[in-house]
Amino acid sequence: MFAIALTGGIASGKSTVARCFSDLGVMVIDADQIAHEMLCDPEVLQQVIAYFGPSVLSTDKQLHRPSLREIIFSDSKARDFLEQLLHPLIYKQIQASIQTVKSNYCLVVIPLLFEERTTRLLKEKPVSGITVELNRIMLVTASKALQIQRAQQRDQVKKEQIDAILSVQSSVNESFNKADDIIYNKTTLSDLRQSTARFHRMYLAFADAKNIVLEQSAFLRYYLALK
Repeated sequence: MFAIALTGGIASGKSTVARCFSDLGVMVIDADQIAHEMLCDPEVLQQVIAYFGPSVLSTDKQLHRPSLREIIFSDSKARDFLEQLLHPLIYKQIQASIQTVKSNYCLVVIPLLFEERTTRLLKEKPVSGITVELNRIMLVTASKALQIQRAQQRDQVKKEQIDAILSVQSSVNESFNKADDIIYNKTTLSDLRQSTARFHRMYLAFADAKNIVLEQSAFLRYYLALK
């Protein structure tokens, strides 16, 4: 299966780009959505509560995600704990989901692809462990000012919290150097759809050709593995 990793910082437009691909018939596998579902699992939730305490619960004893988010982006040890708990579960589910893809290729949305805190992005397949195989990496990028504006409007959070999130995400230059394909999300939705459609045509051609010739530069291959 030809798999494209889609990544980018907070409020860069990843979800919008993913919807554009979905509208074109591409199966989208979203790591954040999987994480959201994992946190509803009673066993996982019990471990989260045991570590973070009742401060992450709402008045009806449900997980209060804004409180959890505020903690993990201000406390690196807390963030490490949550990532080490969730990432193995997330990548196992991504592996399983890729096996069910019916479209010519799939899009795997991984916001923290370049962070490499609990994972490694490799060019050679490791001999053991959970591994997600990816053919290309697409980066969605926007200006920091636009990211802050969008995040404030979308999530109703303070600028200080957005700054904290941005501070732990990969720098723009570092992301540019690692991405194979880049979408600049700085104009209109119509322009974004046109950019997505161009990449879709390219990926369709790559996916069709990959079935015949497996080793070509267009079919860059990465292995996302747990540390």
